[in-house]
Amino acid sequence: MQRSTNRILTMHAGSLARPPDLREMVLAKSNGQPYDAEALARRLRSAVAEVVQQQIAVGLDSINDGEFSKTNFTNYARERLSGHEERVGAPENPLARIYGRDAQEFPEYFAGRGNLGGREVVCTGPLRFIGHAS
Repeated sequence: MQRSTNRILTMHAGSLARPPDLREMVLAKSNGQPYDAEALARRLRSAVAEVVQQQIAVGLDSINDGEFSKTNFTNYARERLSGHEERVGAPENPLARIYGRDAQEFPEYFAGRGNLGGREVVCTGPLRFIGHAS
């Protein structure tokens, strides 16, 4: 990591927009649909190389992979940790969901967000790293 006393170092946080073809492959993998693992690996390598060059070109000091390989952090963690399972959440207990309190306090934000519908991850045992292949 670079350090500076002469200027503020720049970086970004979070995901960068994936190229459409890579997005389709990553989503197919995440959704359990058929995908070509070798083609995904090749495209991921080339897309990360491209996004790294873009970050360098605009002058960022801290560069990352744009989180291109993951659909979201939750899925990323699920692929690498055991000791949990996904369940359908009890409608009578919305606070059990990670976003439950926010959904109650900010219903206008959560209205119509189908991707947040009634699923929750529950710890069922010790967490262990299982993502060696990933």
